[in-house]
Amino acid sequence: MLPLRLGLCVPKGKATRMNLPDRILEACKKANIKVVNIDVEKCIEAQGPFDFILHKILDHYNDKEVGVEKAEQKIDDFVEYTKNHPEIIVVDNLEFCWRLTNRKLMIDLIRKCTFTLKDINVFLPKTLDVAEKYSFTNIKAEMNERYFQFPVVVKPYSAYFDNGAHLMSLVFNMDGLKKIKKPCLIQEFCNHSGKCYKVFVIGTRYHICERPSIQNLNEKMSELRTNSNIVFNSFQVSKTGQQFHEELHGVNPNQRCWMTSDEKSDLLDSEIIEEIITRMHNISGLYLYGFDILVERETNNYALIDINQFPSYKDIDQSHFANDLVFLLKSLKNQ
Repeated sequence: MLPLRLGLCVPKGKATRMNLPDRILEACKKANIKVVNIDVEKCIEAQGPFDFILHKILDHYNDKEVGVEKAEQKIDDFVEYTKNHPEIIVVDNLEFCWRLTNRKLMIDLIRKCTFTLKDINVFLPKTLDVAEKYSFTNIKAEMNERYFQFPVVVKPYSAYFDNGAHLMSLVFNMDGLKKIKKPCLIQEFCNHSGKCYKVFVIGTRYHICERPSIQNLNEKMSELRTNSNIVFNSFQVSKTGQQFHEELHGVNPNQRCWMTSDEKSDLLDSEIIEEIITRMHNISGLYLYGFDILVERETNNYALIDINQFPSYKDIDQSHFANDLVFLLKSLKNQ
């Protein structure tokens, strides 16, 4: 029986950081799936045929050596090839991959995934979309009308491209909003005990890990920051092994252990997580993605704050991604 062919279309730098294709070779070989690295510098047609293509094609935009024009050409060639071969199962839908690069569009998906189950609300923290044309007067009026509470987190539109995508600000009062860079999103901060839950999804299967986050903020702390915002890189704040940021972390996150669902199966309510996954897939068609949950300290409700297409899956056991990917590909082939 001829093997199924999986085309892997991931830029070299990203593939190295994700340990691809090595990470999946053994599991794919056992399942009679041949992994082929697609070189977008060459004719893709000549490298096929493919039963599946797994891609991070948009990451070419983040390759400074390539440049925007060449990145666009590579993406166009990839899109053209997949359009000419509708029989290929492409993981994931490029339209929704594009949408997740923009936080303004991302929150539209998150809003559609809010619900209440077992007395737990899955919610999007109160969020204001601030267009370039918004004046400070506009922002102040709308925040007052919607009863925003400080502190708030200011996030750039871009969730994916350029070095500023993870650069955010913690703002403690109206005056602090005079300093923000537009366009952006202003989102209420909810206390969550300095812990974020990363949910990594592969089809219908998922794995969870804890990550450090911003400590609880009280009125006294806010008063001490009346004249300045805290600018931070969210990637660094929520990663282990990063520099200790005392103002944000409170306690050094590198001095404690962070658990995974392998070690503690009930980190989050499984029924609620499965419902989020079902809703996300029904709306977007995505199979490989991750999302962030904050458990609100006062209510134990789940704040859904971020979605990432095809994350690194680094914080879970290495075997999970490979085995779950094989299971997903076989399921898709049998549909």
